[in-house]
Formats: sequence, structure tokens, C-alpha cells
Amino acid sequence: MRRIVVWGVAVVLTLAAAGVGGAGWYYSSMVIDPSGGASYPLEVLAYDGGRVTLKGGGDTAAPGSYGLTWPDGNATLGRTVSASGDVVIREVERVRRGTLRPGLRAYLDRWMWGHEDPTSALGLPFQKVNVRGELGDFPAWRTEGDSKTWVIAVHGRNANASEALRFVPVFHRLGMPVLGISYRNDEGAPASDDGKFHLGATEWKEVAAAIDYARGQGASGVILYGFSMGGGIVPMTARNVPNAPIKGMILDSPVMDWRAPIELGARQLGVPRWLASVGEFVVERRTGLSFDDLDQVRHADEFKAPILMFVDDDDATVPTGPSLEFAGRRPDLVTLVRTEGGGHVGSWNVDPTGYERALRDFVADVGR
Repeated sequence: MRRIVVWGVAVVLTLAAAGVGGAGWYYSSMVIDPSGGASYPLEVLAYDGGRVTLKGGGDTAAPGSYGLTWPDGNATLGRTVSASGDVVIREVERVRRGTLRPGLRAYLDRWMWGHEDPTSALGLPFQKVNVRGELGDFPAWRTEGDSKTWVIAVHGRNANASEALRFVPVFHRLGMPVLGISYRNDEGAPASDDGKFHLGATEWKEVAAAIDYARGQGASGVILYGFSMGGGIVPMTARNVPNAPIKGMILDSPVMDWRAPIELGARQLGVPRWLASVGEFVVERRTGLSFDDLDQVRHADEFKAPILMFVDDDDATVPTGPSLEFAGRRPDLVTLVRTEGGGHVGSWNVDPTGYERALRDFVADVGR
């Protein structure tokens, strides 16, 4: 009988471990698996030529200016007129392309213009180029300028270089070329052997290749500009290429410690904290990355270049705690700009004037 009981306990423990391991594997995949295609959580209920009624989404009434993007169109939204439950009425400043009509599915677009390019979104000339990296040619675009300091824009997770379009006009007026890059596992870019995000542990190599490209085109220095996951890739580049001519870094809603957004995501999904830890463990085993190495707060004393950091207190994707702690540890380097109401990478949307002033001031300090 004792042998049967022991065998039964062993089976239960094995099944429990398998269940935990399976759940950890599933949760880890949510972190490191690229996802393709946009989602459209909003339904257009009405449009009268000046106002649009939208249903769905958690931040549709957010203050500031946003795009409204649907599969074949885009509009610019202004202020919120009214909000009741999940139904919001906003002013429409302009329908840029397509036909805005009831029944459409759309999303609130912090990038403003969807997946466009500098010409279609801003009317600025640009070139499509390739940046040669260790895995092959990575597609990118560049705008022109006479400055020897280039801005290299590094987009966030499951995003693309269009994320940087809001800020290109500032640098264009300053005469600074902007290079919007891609990195491994992006659509149209070379894939890594495992096809997984490494959360900056390997993607920094594409940023290093972009620096080499810029130098080959006449740049004498660069400003690295990272958004969300890109805001974690940029510091990894600075740490791994310490002799690169990095004059400064601009980080917008950066992931300064990956444990924070993973654990926040677990809470939002109702996943126990311990299972998030299992997921983190599985991520490390599946990719070979180290969360300790990706923790920029832990490595705060390694940085030399000035940093302009934007965080929004209502960010529901990347907790601001690690960024604020990093800024507190390196007040000699970090200029911190805090906003409210914009959410993740939405500081510009709630205060474009203040945001762009901070960009110009930072460039004046580090030199162009």
C-alpha cells in the first residue's frame, strides 16, 4: 500500500510540474513570440463629418491628439466630446485617407499615421536603404539633413519604424538625418535562428550595425532614440559598444527592467505572481538571455552618454518604476520628462509642444 501511495504522489507531482511547466511555456511565448498584423478593437458607431462615435477599447477617451487607423484608412482625432462606459465621442480633425463610416473596425493610433513612411505621413523626402547586419540586410529608411549627427530610431516590440514619424519633423528642421531601422524577426527583416524576441539581448547588434551604416554615410556621431522595447535595446547597445560615437540617448516609455512589464501583464491577466516567475525562468532557458543583464537599473553606473527619458504616469504596459529608479540613480545623466494621461509611448500625444521642446533642448545640449 505504501508503495502505491508513493507512486500516486509521484504521479500527481509529475502532472502538477508538467502543468506548471506548460503554463510557464505558454506565458513565456506571450513575451518572446513575434505577433504579426494589427488588431482593431474599436467599432465606429457613427460619423457626422465632424465627430466620430467609437465603442470599445480601454483608453479611447485619452486626452490629446491621436490617429484613428482602420485597414484602409486613417483619420486625425481631436478632443474627447463625451464618454459613457465604453462609448466615446471624439472630434475628427481630418480624414487623411479612406472613408470613415459606421461599421468600421479601427484602433486608437498613438503613432498618428499608421504604418506609413515620411513622405506619405509628413510630405518629407526619404530613401529606402538596407543596413547590413550579422544576419543579412535589414530594411530601413532615412531622411536627409546636413548635420553630421544622425538620429537612429529603434521601434518597440511588434512595431516598426513608423513609430518614430511623430518626431521626424523636429529633427528635419534641425537638419539632422533620421534613420528608422528594423531588427531581427521584424516583418521583412532576417529572422534569428529561433525566431524569438531576445528583448534586447541580441537585437542591439542591429543598432550597432546601423551606427556603422551612419558612419559610413558621413556621420560623426549619433543620437539613439528608442521606444518601449526599443528603449531597452538602446541601452544594451551603449553597454555592448562602449566606444561607439553615441552623443546621447532618447528613451520613450523604455523597458529598463523586463521583469516589471512581465509581472504587470500577469496581474492584468489574472495570472499568479509565481507563474510569472516561472515564465521568466522559461524565457531565459528558451532564449539564453539573462534578465539580470537586461536590468538597466542594475547597470546604471555603466552609462556615459546623456539621456532624455519620457515616461507617462498612466502607462498600463510598461511600469514607470524602473525608469524613475534609474533616473534617480543617474541624475547627472538623465533629464526626466513625466506626463499624465498619454499611456504607453503617449507622452507626445498629450503634450506635443512640451515634448518637442524637450527634444530641441536636448539636441542643443549634446550638439548637432
